Amino acid sequence: MFETLKLLCETPGPGSREDLVHELLLERWQPHAESAWISPVGNLVAHVGGTGPKLMLVGHGDEIGFAVKYISEDGFIYFTTGQREHSGKPDLRGVYFNPMGQPALIVGRDVVVSGIFATLTGHILTPQQRSKLELDWNDLFVDVGLPSREAVEAAGIRIGDRIIWDTPTRQLGQLITGKAMDNRVALALFDELLKEIDVSQLAYDLYLGSTIQEESGLYGAFSINRETDCQYAIAVDVGLSGDVPGVDVRDVSTRLGAGPILIHKDLYGYNYKLTNQITDVAESAELPLQHGAFGIYGSDAGALLREGAVVAALGVPCRYTHSPFETIHADDLTSTLNLLKEFLYTPIEGN
Repeated sequence: MFETLKLLCETPGPGSREDLVHELLLERWQPHAESAWISPVGNLVAHVGGTGPKLMLVGHGDEIGFAVKYISEDGFIYFTTGQREHSGKPDLRGVYFNPMGQPALIVGRDVVVSGIFATLTGHILTPQQRSKLELDWNDLFVDVGLPSREAVEAAGIRIGDRIIWDTPTRQLGQLITGKAMDNRVALALFDELLKEIDVSQLAYDLYLGSTIQEESGLYGAFSINRETDCQYAIAVDVGLSGDVPGVDVRDVSTRLGAGPILIHKDLYGYNYKLTNQITDVAESAELPLQHGAFGIYGSDAGALLREGAVVAALGVPCRYTHSPFETIHADDLTSTLNLLKEFLYTPIEGN
């Protein structure tokens, strides 16, 4: 799945521009589904078919990004968060990681323009600037190498355009690293599932979904089930991996390479019966499965629950979430795909 994941991760898709990802997937999914469409708000839905209660696997199309807020007379682009602003400052170790020196890509109406995330550095800093350890948004900018506001605007950049990191997707042994693993991982899994699934064996009437603006507040997930009226839903996203220096195993015991994470509790709690069935399927098929209970974590599962679906949450372990170097393990992709197939072939207890 590496080539599919690379394609999806390197396709721009910040919040409100998920169309770039969803239109690509719509073209790929239509030949393998009974029907596929993009809803009025921008969610992608595919009806795969099968017999049984309606069930939807849900991922999200958006990635972490920023938004152009001002273009200076000398052509520098100032920006703000593309999500909700938690602290009022671009915290380098906060929920929405904001590193300097990374390549940038500005996603305009009809263009994409490369640049670099920058701030004042080195010898030109004044003593007062050196002593300022917490930066504000106005201390950061994107340099696109153009000499004036007029030149920037002539390149097709406007206030409100979105900005993303522009890092490549690479393999480091069994690890895969890059931007937007959150949540192109789920979409790559769905893409592969469509190719491999035997619809005649499905124990459900299966739908696949990719939502908009999950990172801003699960907004697309609040409406996607109106398209399908599914009784059951499994939100597939990246999960948390604690196998890095500085993490207390008592807080995050899940790790790369040990299989998908069944999330029992995060900001929400999930259906006990459906969660247990996923556990039983994994044990019966002798597939690896980790279990997680997270304090600071959330996914589309929360919105699907609030909209009346019976919900479970499944995560692919990921290091360095919300950064341009999110990292997963290739074996976890395979084991998650195998678990989803086994689950979809197993009737839900009581139906």
